[in-house]
Amino acid sequence: MSFERMKSIVLLILVFMSAYLTWQIWTYQPTLKKTDQSEYFKVASDTKNIADVVKPKNVLLRVGEQRFQMNDEEKMNNIQSAFWNWSLYSFEDISHQASEMGFLTFIHSKANTEINFTDQIPFKLYKSVFNVEMSEVPEFSFDKIIFTSANSNMEEAKIYFISTENKTVIQTIVNGESIRTFYEMYYKNANEYPEYITYQVNKTKEIYLLKDRTPMKQYSYQVGDMNINNFKYALFTDPTSVRQEYVSEVEEFTDGTRLLSVDRNLSMINFINPSQKKNGFSSTSELLQQSIDLVNDHAGWDKRFRLAELSQGAQRVVFRLFVNGLPVFNEVGMAEIEQVWGNGEIYQYQRPYFYLDFPYPSEEEPDKLLPSGEEAVTALKNIRNFNPEAIEDLEIGYRMTKSTLNSKGVILEPAWYYRYGGTWIILPFEQKGADR
Repeated sequence: MSFERMKSIVLLILVFMSAYLTWQIWTYQPTLKKTDQSEYFKVASDTKNIADVVKPKNVLLRVGEQRFQMNDEEKMNNIQSAFWNWSLYSFEDISHQASEMGFLTFIHSKANTEINFTDQIPFKLYKSVFNVEMSEVPEFSFDKIIFTSANSNMEEAKIYFISTENKTVIQTIVNGESIRTFYEMYYKNANEYPEYITYQVNKTKEIYLLKDRTPMKQYSYQVGDMNINNFKYALFTDPTSVRQEYVSEVEEFTDGTRLLSVDRNLSMINFINPSQKKNGFSSTSELLQQSIDLVNDHAGWDKRFRLAELSQGAQRVVFRLFVNGLPVFNEVGMAEIEQVWGNGEIYQYQRPYFYLDFPYPSEEEPDKLLPSGEEAVTALKNIRNFNPEAIEDLEIGYRMTKSTLNSKGVILEPAWYYRYGGTWIILPFEQKGADR
């Protein structure tokens, strides 16, 4: 065979090999393992645990006939941090004693100090905040911790976990040093804090209200936006199958079953998964932990969010913004994260997708002088068709509105709010007889 003929054959083989390899590259489809996309959007510094989102709302100190209250954010954090030094043991259900004595009478007779929370807290989950010297503790929830602050040399003291909703009382023993420390740091100087008055709602419920008119500042905040893709990857099983649509001024993402709506005007999202039946979790501990984990999965926290409402019956959890230790409210939900759970998956998820970035200077606004607690009660009773005994709460907070001068700004204005029928409503003072 001639040399030239051999070169032609080799060249022809190389051409065929090149064509074959090119075809293989173009048509190759690798088998990809499906991964949890949400992991790529977790930011370690943005994840929170139970102690980060469940905090005391306020502390009430009774001194004789006077009542003083703390709600300063730094003090609440310090008190909760000190819980780790509270060695708890010997849990006992003594609810029958409260029933025999009368619920409010029992509380007043057993304590001069109340640490109050926003809603019923499952102790099974919150016990990690304390130093619990028992491997097994009873299953219970609470919204109040009461005890007697005293400069005592006793080695042990009694504290009580109270559920005002269920009318249950769990008594436990704590090391006496914890109570003495609390006395020295807070109770001894109780009159340095604002004075409160008692409003008796009914035989088993009372609310504490500021005694005097209070000047409060209005705040303006610049906001930053979260990445909508983070929500898409966290809420859809297969984000690659999600299609994007526009309906009016709302941007929508759907996979044919689930729907994520993005309202750019209000800077809010609303997710619905109608395939999920509302069977939900069997315990409030699971419900709360799953709710925290969901927000962790897409780094969706503003550091100011705290647990506000927890309902196992409705499988519903609400986290609310708190500023300067006070709750923030908005008529369309711009200040809260609301979750409703189905059978192990999120059923509905509504929240803002912005976060408070930093306060910015605005036109100098004079302090707003808020009415006193007595004036608030009078205004409450002037509301038409209102049942005073059905009020659930009454307190000062901030009303959030979008700034008309800054598209990336919100304004927080102090106001009185009352909770009635499960809803927080701004309290009107100007018009008597106004409809709710």
